[in-house]
Amino acid sequence: MVMLGFGLLALSIAAAMIIGPADLGFGDVYAVVAQHVWGRPADIAPIDDGIVWELRLPRALLAAICGAGLGICGAILQSLMRNPLADPFMLGISSGASTGAVLVVVTGIGGALTLSGGAFVGAVIAFVLVLALAAVSGGGQDRVLLAGVAGTQLFSAATAIVVFSSADAQQTRGVLFWLLGSLAGAGWSQVALCSLVCAACLAVCWLQSDALDAFAFGRDAAAALG
Repeated sequence: MVMLGFGLLALSIAAAMIIGPADLGFGDVYAVVAQHVWGRPADIAPIDDGIVWELRLPRALLAAICGAGLGICGAILQSLMRNPLADPFMLGISSGASTGAVLVVVTGIGGALTLSGGAFVGAVIAFVLVLALAAVSGGGQDRVLLAGVAGTQLFSAATAIVVFSSADAQQTRGVLFWLLGSLAGAGWSQVALCSLVCAACLAVCWLQSDALDAFAFGRDAAAALG
């Protein structure tokens, strides 16, 4: 099943690179990749080479890496919460990241803090707030999910307030475009960075797989297994 999954992933990436205005086929994609990876000469136009190698391939790979990262986050949160509904969107993490990024873009808060840095700080603050709210209300996985729903609504409202009260028309368009997400500007540097981060996180999760399995079994089973 694992090999089948990787095969379908490779096929979907290849399909993503031939869909578009340019008349490219699987053979052209293979020729370009073989030329850059294995050094095989390819009889292909420079513009087609640029479309495949500089535009479409980084976007497709980055989309796959982002999907893998979201899958890892969802699996870890579901294991910790013992609830199949747990994910970064349900626990307020994504909404907090949006609020942090919007504050950086619109108000300039944080000084030299970048857009990604603001999103990370906002996500951490949102998650800490959700955990604190769950602890105050009595604790437990169900309370964490309920606190996450409340945190999601809170930070979504905060994002809307900041955008509509402080942003001008250009900033509003930029913020909405960022919130919707886009891989249009993806390059090899972003692919390399996201690959390293996802690989490091996956390695840490793999090393802690026994503990995560114990959490998934429940409190009593985790205590019995040490």
